[in-house]
Amino acid sequence: MTKSLLIDLSKCTGCRSCTVACKSWNKLEPRIENRNQDEIRKAVEKAKGTDKFSDNEFTYIHEKDIRNFYKRQCMHCDDPQCVKNCPTHAIVKYDNGAVVVDKEKCEGVGLCAQVCPFGVPVMGEDKKPVKCTLCYDRITQNPVLEPACVKACPSKALKFGDIDEMKQYASKYKYVYGGGVNDSYNSSVIYASNIPFEEIDFKVAEVHNIANVLDAIKHPVGVLSILGGAALVGLKIYGDRKKKVQEGEK
Repeated sequence: MTKSLLIDLSKCTGCRSCTVACKSWNKLEPRIENRNQDEIRKAVEKAKGTDKFSDNEFTYIHEKDIRNFYKRQCMHCDDPQCVKNCPTHAIVKYDNGAVVVDKEKCEGVGLCAQVCPFGVPVMGEDKKPVKCTLCYDRITQNPVLEPACVKACPSKALKFGDIDEMKQYASKYKYVYGGGVNDSYNSSVIYASNIPFEEIDFKVAEVHNIANVLDAIKHPVGVLSILGGAALVGLKIYGDRKKKVQEGEK
């Protein structure tokens, strides 16, 4: 059964318990194990929220102002552009709703980061993409554990369950984004709000129905018009690696 994470913006207080829980579960900075007080202090300073995704920020609170904010994370799209454009099939959309990167298969081409309409994946220090996994390692346990951010939310603004249940919950709100509710974006993450999304500077998908970049390899002009020079760099890297593999086979 497909699961869904619902974010109830009417209950969110911006406390950032979700971001702390995410860091703790995924062993992101700041870590405290085997560190002295000075090392911990430096790690905390370095890992302070920067209002952007990074290899230490899988989710964060985007603030338009002191009263208008929301939690940002991977939308776990139903038809992920990152999955469609990964040349090594290192990104998978699972039946439970999670979109997960397999770093063992990833070759660091970086097209996933280029095509995501929400700007979610970022390339880590190992040159491989990192992002929210919907706590895949928790939601696949038996019994199922809810994502770390959901468990940590003190105001119960985060809910996790079967997608049909989350859609029904969201339907009572005036503004909904995600889950395909009211013909909105199809994803496993749903936002529900009683105020217009533009008032909180909410980021919707910048481009819908992005062309499959890998299908456009034979048409570089088309790729350029879609993604710009950065995508061509990624395609060149992919082409060079494919050529090396072919030469090795000979």
